Amino acid sequence: MDNCSQYMSAHFVNQGNYWGIQPSFALVGCSKANGVAERFNRTLREQVTHSQIFQNVTELRKAICEFVDRYNAQWRLEKNGFLTPKEAREAYTLRNVA
Repeated sequence: MDNCSQYMSAHFVNQGNYWGIQPSFALVGCSKANGVAERFNRTLREQVTHSQIFQNVTELRKAICEFVDRYNAQWRLEKNGFLTPKEAREAYTLRNVA
């Protein structure tokens, strides 16, 4: 997320902690990182939350987890040189282990 005041507020941070969410902030002045996060959120909404009706939060969480797993393992992204996010992380790790 970006460093706007709503994300830095005590209420927001405390609610995230309560839900077990670890915040990950974009670097200040790096709007591209925020754009990547916003695009993922849009894709998540389009693929999961706008396409189904959920009976409860448990069903929603399950659908989101399944989408994230599928996205990381199968979606080939141009920004990653057409690697999946999982493949890009593995390649990055291999380059930076030595």
